[in-house]
Amino acid sequence: MTRKEFVKACGLLGISVPFQSMFASCNKEIVEISDFTGSVMIIGAGAAGMASAHFLAQKGIDFQILEASNTYGGRMKHTTSFVDFPIPLGAEWLHVAESELANIVNNTSTQISTQFEAYQAQGQVAYFEEGNLSYANISDDFGNDFIDKKFINSSWLGFFEEYILPDISSKINFDTPIVSIDYQGDKVIATDNSGQTYEADKLIVTAPLKILQEGAIAFTPQLPSSHQNAIQDAPVWGGIKVFLEFSEKFYPLYLSFPDSETSVGQRVYYDAAYGQNSASNVLGLVALGAQANQYQELTGDAQRDFILNELDTVFNSLASQTYIKHIVQNWDDEPYIHSAYLADNAASNISSRLSKSIEEKIYFAGEAYTQEDDWGGVHNATRSARDVVNEFT
Repeated sequence: MTRKEFVKACGLLGISVPFQSMFASCNKEIVEISDFTGSVMIIGAGAAGMASAHFLAQKGIDFQILEASNTYGGRMKHTTSFVDFPIPLGAEWLHVAESELANIVNNTSTQISTQFEAYQAQGQVAYFEEGNLSYANISDDFGNDFIDKKFINSSWLGFFEEYILPDISSKINFDTPIVSIDYQGDKVIATDNSGQTYEADKLIVTAPLKILQEGAIAFTPQLPSSHQNAIQDAPVWGGIKVFLEFSEKFYPLYLSFPDSETSVGQRVYYDAAYGQNSASNVLGLVALGAQANQYQELTGDAQRDFILNELDTVFNSLASQTYIKHIVQNWDDEPYIHSAYLADNAASNISSRLSKSIEEKIYFAGEAYTQEDDWGGVHNATRSARDVVNEFT
């Protein structure tokens, strides 16, 4: 895996002049008619769950979302209280063409005003090894085809809040952790942790793969062996993101190390304020898999000092001298999530096996349940949602 591929892989946890996206050019609203007239339950209100609900609503199909936590968004979590622009604690970058947002909205009468900042070819990236710090242009290090973009004064969650949530918010049941799913009868019956039951003709599971691995949801009958084997065989990376504000900017766009890309994990520092209309200096850290352990095993001041010491070694103590504050999102500790995403080095057939429907009743959508040879991003999650809805409608 190249460094370019690694940065692209940071998206679910995550990661030129600002311009306005212009995807809609006509005034026709898409109206889709479906032969399916039953009801649908959706487990989870993350990217795939919200997108599934949105596509169902456009087809006039009855649905309800059962969300385990007290809010929506899942791994698209962000905070607006750290500095003067949204900090993406989860999904951060747009890794595909901007037209993907129009595909999610799926309504040509909607003008999408989300803005992005592309990376300039001459932007600086750094590599630190054995006490030596070297620099290169982003085009030389990541390639001329590097298309990742940053949201400007927004995020993936902000996009969903503006364009997807309004039509589905009334159908979300919060604080509803599902612990069992019975699909042996004509209807699918889901039971939450208080014993309350919910019934529908079909059910879309968008819970993170780690939750299925942990056996948090019992299925009756048991899932087919192909699904069970894929669930247990899947390597799922844990992950952590840390954002640090400094009084001055002493770092480049990206900083990587010899272990920034390995088969067991990844890590990188990056300019989190890049492209924002802000004077704040914010450096982000994303670490996944084995490379996350060194940060996750520490907390509080010890964790902060470990990170500052690492940066001080690279930048001649400037991190400690200019540090203001920081914020941490440890995804392994996040209730009902417990992980980052399906590892980049997973066998390509794991995701496709998991995406297969069961008895025309149980369907799977999410970053780890895709019918394409790619996974781990918001765009993958929303594409899988579209595939599922189209499959039975």
